[in-house]
Amino acid sequence: MHDKVLRHSHFPSEPWGDGGSKRTAQISEILDNAGILQEFYDPDITRIFEKKFAALEGLRLLNQHGIKSKLTKTALTQLGFNYFKREKTLEHYSKTHSLLLWESSRQQNFLMSYAARDTGMKVIGLPHNLESLVRGQYSEFTGKAAPYWFQEELQSLSQCNALFTISREEQFILKLFGLHAEFLPYFPPAPVRHYLLAIREKRSLQQAGNQIFLMGTAGNKPTFDGMLNRIKFFHNEVKNKDARLHVAGYLTESLTTHLPADERIILHGSLSNEQMEEMLISCRFCWIHQNISTGSLTKIPELMMAGVPVLVNADAARNFYNVNGIRVYENDDDCLNAMEENLPIPESPAQPLVHERIFLKTVMELVA
Repeated sequence: MHDKVLRHSHFPSEPWGDGGSKRTAQISEILDNAGILQEFYDPDITRIFEKKFAALEGLRLLNQHGIKSKLTKTALTQLGFNYFKREKTLEHYSKTHSLLLWESSRQQNFLMSYAARDTGMKVIGLPHNLESLVRGQYSEFTGKAAPYWFQEELQSLSQCNALFTISREEQFILKLFGLHAEFLPYFPPAPVRHYLLAIREKRSLQQAGNQIFLMGTAGNKPTFDGMLNRIKFFHNEVKNKDARLHVAGYLTESLTTHLPADERIILHGSLSNEQMEEMLISCRFCWIHQNISTGSLTKIPELMMAGVPVLVNADAARNFYNVNGIRVYENDDDCLNAMEENLPIPESPAQPLVHERIFLKTVMELVA
C-alpha cells in the first residue's frame, strides 16, 4: 500500500494567495486534518529537458488514446516532449505513490491524466475550472480556442477514476456528458477563516456608511474589463456626491490610466491583509463584476464569512443565487436599483462536511 498521495497544482498551497492558491490550500488542509500524507509533484525530479524524436511520442499519445488531431511537426514535437516528460516523471513517482490528485488541467498540464493512467497510477481530478470554457485558453491537441475544444477536455477528464468540481454548474455539465463528478465547494482554510470571522465581529460594531468596495484581480482580463465597466458606470450613473468607490485588488494599479476624473473614485491597488481588513470593515457592500468567465467562486464565500454584503452581476455569481446578502443584478438598471437597497448581512457559510467526507472516502479507497 502506498499511503502518500501525489499532488499536482500549478498554484502554491497558500491560504493568503489568489483564488487558485486558496483552493489548493483548502485541499491540503482537508488531507492534513485526516492524517493523509501528501507530496507535491516536482517536474524536474527526473531531469528530463529534451527528447529526440519527440514527435513520435506525440503520435504514440494520440494513437494510444484515439485522439484525433492535425498538428504541424513542430506542434507534435512539443506535444510529444511534454507528454514524455510527464510520463517518465510519473513513472518515477509511481514507485512510491499509487494516487495522483490532479488540479492542474491548464495548458500542457492537460496531459497529466493521460500520463498518470499510462503509468498505472489512479487519478482524482479536482479541476479549478473547466479550462475549455475559459476565454483565452487553447487546446494542446488542436489549437482550438475556448469553448470549441470542450470535447477534448471531456476526454482528458474521462481518464480520472473520480472527479470533484468546485461548482454545481460544472458538476451538472460533466454528469450530462457521462462523467460522474462529485461536488467539493470552496471553504476558506483555517487561518483565513479566523481572519474573516474577526472582521465579521468588528463589522457588527460599526455603522455602514457610503463606502463601496469594488474588488477583483485585474490580471484576469474578464475581471479587468468588468471592473473598468463598473468604474465608468459609477462615474456616469451614480449621482450621490457623498458616495465613495474604493477600487482595490491584485494588479488593479493597471487601471490607473483608465480612470475618469472623479474625486469620488479612489484607486488603492494591491492591499496588505491589514489594509484589506480595514476596507472590509468600513464598506457598505463589496461590488464584484466580471465579464463571462470563471466567476467568483472563492471570493464570495470569504465575503459571506466576513459578514460583508455582496453586489454581483449574474455572470460572476455562479453558485450564489438566492442567497441572503448576495444581491445578484441582471443589468445596469437593476444594478442601480440594488445600490439603493439596504443589503442584509449574509450568513457565514457552513463547512461542507458531507462533501469533505465523500472526498476523503474516495481518496482512501483509491490509495489502498
